[in-house]
Amino acid sequence: MKDFWRAVFKTLKWMAIKLLAPGVALIIIIGAILLIALGVKELQIGGLLAWLFGKKDPEKKAIDTANTIPKDRVDKDGNLIPIGKPDSKGDTQIQVVPIDQPGLFSNPDTVTFTPPGADKPIEVKLPDGVRAKDVDSVVIVSPEVTVITVKDNTGLSATRIDDLLTKYGDKP
Repeated sequence: MKDFWRAVFKTLKWMAIKLLAPGVALIIIIGAILLIALGVKELQIGGLLAWLFGKKDPEKKAIDTANTIPKDRVDKDGNLIPIGKPDSKGDTQIQVVPIDQPGLFSNPDTVTFTPPGADKPIEVKLPDGVRAKDVDSVVIVSPEVTVITVKDNTGLSATRIDDLLTKYGDKP
């Protein structure tokens, strides 16, 4: 009897994904088109649609991949060189940490993240015209020098970025 109910549940789940999900997805897409027509910007429904069709989250996140030591990064004895230690050329693999996602009440002119080994997050002030939602990565070169990279799909045009570099300089 247990196998029967398991088969019924599996069939209902299949029907929900294959038959009901496209209809619900169509309603979501039409709603998104209406919201965009009304002026709502940066509407993202991809995650909702992926969940609706039963897509699983990836097993390995990008940060996990970035923090993996390549097999060919070895010292003269053949041992893996740990993160934070320079190799024979002086190159150092840094530990990657995520930038805290800006919330509804976050300051749009700053980004925060917690560096490895620290208990308090660091807040980095962004250049004029750059908003927290536009930031792709922040590299701290020294306590006074940071390098901020904006996302490819940001609203900042290349000329605006050139103006910012001219104003603040692109010194390391």
